[in-house]
Amino acid sequence: MRDVRRGAVRRGAAAIVVLISGLMVITAGQSAALARSAAVASESPAVVLVNQPARSVCAGHRFTVGVWFQQFSGGSRAYRIAISGPRHRLFFLRHGQAPTAHWRFWRVLAGRAGRYHTTYYGHRLGSARWTPYRALTIARRCG
Repeated sequence: MRDVRRGAVRRGAAAIVVLISGLMVITAGQSAALARSAAVASESPAVVLVNQPARSVCAGHRFTVGVWFQQFSGGSRAYRIAISGPRHRLFFLRHGQAPTAHWRFWRVLAGRAGRYHTTYYGHRLGSARWTPYRALTIARRCG
């Protein structure tokens, strides 16, 4: 079994990272490229980077969600992650302060076929309101 927490951003598959506050999307294949891209985007008021979950997985497999705070961007480190499954029930909820030194990943089980709705929440710079970013993962029956 592979350790996805450390290798999710570094592997060949491109990880899409979303800056919640600015709602800007940055595509990066490696963590070094991600850091350079985030440094270029530091002029925007974005603060918490989030990992875009896979668009499609096999039922019974896992998909990865995660957060990371860019220290040089300033602003709030607060985040919330909520995932609901095919039965429209919230089954995964995490919140707290995004880490500054590394990514924090969670591997979420797509136990049955259907649509999994992931919603990340963060604060825009200077605002106390939660700003949502939504992503959809479809779990299919695989042979």
